[in-house]
Amino acid sequence: MGEEYDAHDYMFIPAGTFERRLAMLKDFRANVLELGEAVRRLKEGNLPPRSVAITFDDGWADFYVKAYPALRKYAFPATVYLTTYYCLNKRPVFFFALRHIMWKRRDQVIERHGCEFLPPIVDLRSEQSRARLFEHINQYFKSKNLSGKEKDEAVAEFAAAVRFDYEDLTRQRLFHIMNPEEVAEVAAGGIDIQLHTHRHRTPMNRDLFVQEIKENRQHITELTGKNQLVHFCYPSGANQPNFLAWLREAGVESAATCEQRYSSQRDNPLLLPRLLDQFLLSDGEFEAWLTGFMAFMPRRKLFQPEVAPE
Repeated sequence: MGEEYDAHDYMFIPAGTFERRLAMLKDFRANVLELGEAVRRLKEGNLPPRSVAITFDDGWADFYVKAYPALRKYAFPATVYLTTYYCLNKRPVFFFALRHIMWKRRDQVIERHGCEFLPPIVDLRSEQSRARLFEHINQYFKSKNLSGKEKDEAVAEFAAAVRFDYEDLTRQRLFHIMNPEEVAEVAAGGIDIQLHTHRHRTPMNRDLFVQEIKENRQHITELTGKNQLVHFCYPSGANQPNFLAWLREAGVESAATCEQRYSSQRDNPLLLPRLLDQFLLSDGEFEAWLTGFMAFMPRRKLFQPEVAPE
């Protein structure tokens, strides 16, 4: 919700835009429901008119700083689908930090950088060249099976090579997930914390998939004292047919996708669509979603699910 939308406009919205959205919900007299109630009443077919459930993916640190106070101001309930690895490790999510650094240095060509994982010439001048460089670095990380700590060290090394102050980014807590204390505070303040996997990934192996949810649930319970963790969001919207049985096995009752449309009683509760609000969505388009007109209008594609490396 901060300046992060520069390189990731599909992921973030400015705080002022978010508060305008809440004001529009109030003016529209929307029935903003807790997620659990909304899912239950959707299944029962007795949702009140203009029903809305507000959810946030990942649990970014500026949810605590900017979104949480705005939600309290309007007295709206909300759910955060929390991924817990970076919550506990308190470092920037490398995928977003690396992309941000590249974007910030988008006028540069770097040679003689001394980083073994970089190509001889680092060209940051175009979106295409930055995408190729990111894929090159990510493949190196995968080939070396780097830990989260090692990835963070590599991003710091890259930042030094392109003369970017990485420690200033970490001090500002850009691209950080809420820390344990913040998660506990918002949970105590009424925010519903739910499942999003521990490492923000959906393995194709059943045991690994279930383990991701088990770890995620365990950490959230430790952070919040809450045991009723039955709502899930697919990381980056990635879902496969075999996941449904695994989610049921893990005790999950609802799962949110990245499919953009209205939810209905006909929907599988483990494949719920939703509106993904973002920087590119205009106030007029948001209002069209609120009024229901968007169901009859052609929609431009706003969100391209992108699987963020864990």
